[in-house]
Amino acid sequence: MILYKPGTQFMFKGRLVSVDYVIIRRTGMWIRLADSEETCRPEELIPIVPHASGHSEGTGR
Repeated sequence: MILYKPGTQFMFKGRLVSVDYVIIRRTGMWIRLADSEETCRPEELIPIVPHASGHSEGTGR
């Protein structure tokens, strides 16, 4: 599940961006980007998958 709460970080057009707030319109959901005048559609954002710390998957531990 992808959360669009303020401060959530994503990749957008090759750069790291943060969500400012979500806009719901008749045309669908839009995301306002923090520190910018830009808005985008949720499908334009690429989630940043955090690396699982403490897991030894594939290391033989």
